[in-house]
Amino acid sequence: MGLGGGPSEWDDYEWVRLAEPEVEPLAQALVDWLDSNPLWVAGSAQRVLLVDLDNLRADPRRWRARMAAVVALARHSDHVVLAGQTAAVRRAKPHLAEFAGHSHSVSHGSDLADQVLLDAVEALDLERPQFVVVSNDGIFAGLAERGPLLVLSPGRDALSDRLDRAADRVVDLVSLESAAGAG
Repeated sequence: MGLGGGPSEWDDYEWVRLAEPEVEPLAQALVDWLDSNPLWVAGSAQRVLLVDLDNLRADPRRWRARMAAVVALARHSDHVVLAGQTAAVRRAKPHLAEFAGHSHSVSHGSDLADQVLLDAVEALDLERPQFVVVSNDGIFAGLAERGPLLVLSPGRDALSDRLDRAADRVVDLVSLESAAGAG
């Protein structure tokens, strides 16, 4: 039984500071682009971010970058709702930081996640919100009647014509990723 003053059992170990996890260059490039090009309309309208996780499919590197972009957008939002099929939500949650609890799982089926997102908008009951929608689905076009609508499209070639016409602005993630060197 030691009474102190002598060498500690821990003295034999070399203590090193482990590096923070490195942010992937593509993820950093998307986040930097969003910081430099704010998607929200200036003013006092409530900012609502709606993310259809089913639409964000991509190879692992691009998918992680897309999750980083979602988190960056969410941090500038007043209300965040994410929805997708169970597998998409399970895959996304570890990458959604403090917004993991804002995600809703749905069973397999057409437009179920979209409906969860639209139901959440109704539940918010905001007077004149603005929306950033991460999806390609035309079901979100009606949001333009309630306030400014910006679409962050996971691939403009799959973007619904109806949503494209309704949006005040469309930003194509595939183009951003290509510009950042994701090819």
